[in-house]
Amino acid sequence: MDAEALARAAELVKDRPGAAQLCVMQHGEIVLDLSFRCEPDSLFLLWSTGKPLAAMAVHLLAERGVLDLDDPVRRFWPEYAQHGKAAVTVRHVLRHASGAPLSTGSVLGDALASPFWDLSVRAAARAKTRYPVGRVPAYHILSQGFILGELVRRVDGRPLRRFLRQELLDPVGLRDIHLGLDDELWPRGMRLLTPPRNAADAPNAGERAKLELFDRRSVRTSVIPAATVHATARDVARFYQLLLNDGELDGTRVLDPKTVAAARRPAAEADADEPDRVIGHPVRWAHGFQLGWGDRRVTTARPFGDSAGREVFGHNGSNYCNAWADPENDLVFAYVTNLIPGRAAALAHQTELSDLVRTACSVPA
Repeated sequence: MDAEALARAAELVKDRPGAAQLCVMQHGEIVLDLSFRCEPDSLFLLWSTGKPLAAMAVHLLAERGVLDLDDPVRRFWPEYAQHGKAAVTVRHVLRHASGAPLSTGSVLGDALASPFWDLSVRAAARAKTRYPVGRVPAYHILSQGFILGELVRRVDGRPLRRFLRQELLDPVGLRDIHLGLDDELWPRGMRLLTPPRNAADAPNAGERAKLELFDRRSVRTSVIPAATVHATARDVARFYQLLLNDGELDGTRVLDPKTVAAARRPAAEADADEPDRVIGHPVRWAHGFQLGWGDRRVTTARPFGDSAGREVFGHNGSNYCNAWADPENDLVFAYVTNLIPGRAAALAHQTELSDLVRTACSVPA
């Protein structure tokens, strides 16, 4: 390993304001496990970095044969078939191709409804398609989590939070990953922080509004699968090590290797040739994850680093938090922070940090 590059990565995190944790694993061993201006067990809001949990819950149900990824959602949830969504399959939702990315018609409407499960689920069922089903990628910012979570509840009978705890998290000791921050855990939760309004990396008005909403206790204690997972960087890294190990961690298997492969399988590569209709730039989607670009030169965001190969899989969280696994280098990366800067500054930081860690850990033997 390149100790100097690792040290630069640590300094890059240390030099920013706010609290942060960085955990890096290679060959199943912890390389870095650092906490800055917080405790090692402090819990951070993951934003969309928590999305893969709901996705893997659905993949586990598919592994057990109680649903198929190509089943229409309406098979388990008849009300979802409204307004052109009868042909939407579970697979479409996993790869953000249902054609109905917004439940209420606006991002703000979805966000305001998100602390209320029944309201958000009803809104998802009533949502109208904006794009042809299965034809184009359109990021489901908040709706994906509610759709997948409601599928888990209707198929298995347990609410998503309990299913995750009993079937995926507790069996492998991931006790510092929580969907919604319970009251007893609130003291460990890190409040959000934004740079001053006159700072070069200050967020815009929309980003500030997002911060104000999602830092409310009533929101952060709510079950919002696409946004309110809280965790330590260490347990996020261990979750990705579980996936890199094809579903096994510390001698306990909770997923079949074929299930993990199905989640990592790229969606239609044609989707990556055009901008995502909601995000505005191309994304390589898998079935619950974002993927690296490899040598393909596309003008787009690269939170996993410019050096990320095509097999790299993970999920960015609003450019604040970030986690990925790199099979080629047998490497796992998890970074969490409470700092909410502007998008450009946040994304540049993620790209630089990811590249530094990969450079440090990919030195030939």
